Amino acid sequence: MGGNTGRSGVGNTGTSGGSGTSGGRGGGGGMGGMIPGQQYGNRGPSIIPPMPPFIGANQSILYALADGTGGFVILNTNDLLSGLEKIGKEQNLSGLEKIGKEQNEFYLIGYTPPETPEGSCHTLKVKVDRGGLTVRARTGYCNVRKPDLLSGKPAEKDLQTRADAEEAGTIPTPLQLSYFYTGANTARVEVAMEIPATAVKFDKVKGKQHGEVNILGIAYKPDATVGARFSDTVKFDFDDKKQIDEFVKTPLHYDNQFDVATGKYTFKVVFRAGGEEFGKMEKPLDITSYDGKTFSVSGIALSTQLNKVDKVVEGLDQLLLEGRTPLIAAGMQITPTGNSAFKKTETLVCYLELYEPANIDSNPVKVGVQLRIVDGKTGEQKLDSGLVEMTRFAQAGSPVVPIGLKVPIDQLTPGGYKLEVIARDEKGGAAGRTIDFQVM
Repeated sequence: MGGNTGRSGVGNTGTSGGSGTSGGRGGGGGMGGMIPGQQYGNRGPSIIPPMPPFIGANQSILYALADGTGGFVILNTNDLLSGLEKIGKEQNLSGLEKIGKEQNEFYLIGYTPPETPEGSCHTLKVKVDRGGLTVRARTGYCNVRKPDLLSGKPAEKDLQTRADAEEAGTIPTPLQLSYFYTGANTARVEVAMEIPATAVKFDKVKGKQHGEVNILGIAYKPDATVGARFSDTVKFDFDDKKQIDEFVKTPLHYDNQFDVATGKYTFKVVFRAGGEEFGKMEKPLDITSYDGKTFSVSGIALSTQLNKVDKVVEGLDQLLLEGRTPLIAAGMQITPTGNSAFKKTETLVCYLELYEPANIDSNPVKVGVQLRIVDGKTGEQKLDSGLVEMTRFAQAGSPVVPIGLKVPIDQLTPGGYKLEVIARDEKGGAAGRTIDFQVM
């Protein structure tokens, strides 16, 4: 499916032609991201040192995060004191002496930065005019967003009223939900939408063509109380109508995340983009309980957008600093789509996570996944991969096994289908999930 694609993340701004910008984030409790077109997208600065080329290199990530915040790493030991001693020897100090030295020998440098958009990130670099010195300092900062941008504002009240009303939305928008466990009976929900760019209305503000999208998402429990919610604003500014004409050619991808307890919910998301029209989507959200002690599998996210991790390091910087969790498997970042209908010519991938609590050492438990595609109406099997070993996706010491697999839709005729994922481990554990999709 065609779409405006580019860098995902809050505070995303870019240029097109002259000084027109698009995709400026106002913020949001769910830490989401609007992806405007590449013709508008302009990557912001990288404020975390380069990530390792393969995300499974956990220790390299620790070093990257420590370097980015001016710290140091203790690793390969459960004995903190021994770890400190090891680090201290590098400077002919005991470990505790090194920490004491760190606490008493440092400089504080302050300055007043220029005003910048909420959610934007900026690099910092400290230099000294003497040789033979090593400088450790944080490499950047972000203009922190409010946790719930629209809270208490008229826009929130308007969207809440529309969410509660029986009236249907007037802007059809594809929406998909997937979930990934973060602990016992808790999960992170991925929200993905493809908003028609033509829905965004522009007005001239301070010499720019300005438009914005206000978004409210709510997960209702069966008793109608709120289990989780987020609100957000995405802003766009262009120099002239030509830029707007280019902007509206393809849909806008919007994604967000929120944490919630396992259980059954009704998820509603409402948005307005100027004018009287509004979008309103509703989907059931059923997150199976998980005790964190047995083998299990996450929900399934479908995607048509994949990027090598080493090609999107700057985008990952921003996601990590915002507290968001990118979907990464085998060195590829996978962006979930809001679409459920795909052309046969598209590359469709499914992302899922296996949870193997027994993976606590360097010898991961063998795991495998079987993909089955059945007719959505008759249940007739169309494709079956058989059980394929996926142990190579495991990361030493981590119970989470992230997996990305191609879905062979090029072998299917147009129609509705159900993708079934059956996961197993060598200890006899088994779990499964399904998701519906269409081939056009």
